[in-house]
Amino acid sequence: MPQVTPLELSQLCDSILRNAGATEREAKIVSRHLVDANLTGHDSHGAMRVMQYVQEIETGYIVPGTTVNVVNEWATGAVVDATGVFGQVACLDAMQQAINKAKDTGVASIAVRSSGHSGRLGTYAETAAEAGVLGITMANGGGAGQWVTPYGGCERRLSTNPIAIGAPSAGDFPYLVDISTSVAPEGKVRDCLQKGTPVPAGWLVDHDGNPTTDPSQLYAELSGALLPFGGLSGHKGFALGFMVDVFAGALTTAGCPGPERTSSTTRSGLFMMAVDIERFTPLNEFRQRVTEMANYMKSSRPAAGFDSVLVPGEPEHLHRIKKQKHGITLPDSVWTDLNRF
Repeated sequence: MPQVTPLELSQLCDSILRNAGATEREAKIVSRHLVDANLTGHDSHGAMRVMQYVQEIETGYIVPGTTVNVVNEWATGAVVDATGVFGQVACLDAMQQAINKAKDTGVASIAVRSSGHSGRLGTYAETAAEAGVLGITMANGGGAGQWVTPYGGCERRLSTNPIAIGAPSAGDFPYLVDISTSVAPEGKVRDCLQKGTPVPAGWLVDHDGNPTTDPSQLYAELSGALLPFGGLSGHKGFALGFMVDVFAGALTTAGCPGPERTSSTTRSGLFMMAVDIERFTPLNEFRQRVTEMANYMKSSRPAAGFDSVLVPGEPEHLHRIKKQKHGITLPDSVWTDLNRF
């Protein structure tokens, strides 16, 4: 599998997106976002998505250069219609809007509808943390993208419905949780399929509800399904995924899952919240308290098979250091696709 530097990959993605019709700003934001996903170890949200976006531009699902419409705005929030703009652009702008409003009012929320694929949700929570505020983000598929079976079922009903939370730290990286409410995002299954590797046990069931490690089962004519977070004991993941749809689907009016919401042309909904820490406690004191807690977690003796305890956000940080030094490895199929343009 080929290995490229982050700069080379970013320039290649940028060029492809511009040639497909993206504006200079859009191409820069999206390419940086995708490469950072690869750097943090989330290849499912990285450069493999470029071909998807090019195809979505061709079909009109993504509309480069379109104007985002503010449907309703008030001091502590807003409702935004992304009108098919790149999800990374709509989400970055929405989180920045939430940050600005939170610093004026204390807490602010932005509801986004009609967005393209949002990419790695943790990016926006990190953006908030780097600005010295708490960030919370949730995303759904606008009711479509139904890859996940509800707990107790064996048919697809939910999207992977990710949620991310970011907090400032006193160290080299923000504290971050970035998870799908399914046991894994669909993109990670696709990544395994492209690499020719099985998925871990406990991720998938086939059409009949039987456990499988074959990633192709998710895309078969009689398709299988992803399990909710927790796998065969996924009642908590199912409940959390359901509530993400409440915030990102019902509240934003993007749409919630239903038999009529399975079209691939349905766009995403996102809910973003920012909390100004300074309204509650001095930021430096907050950083210190959380850092002391993190250090206490890391002081635990490692369990068998572990070298150390890693706190939220640390795995991404370590991946960045490693891949910035050694480069990003891409599946042959992704590299071939990228070099067709």
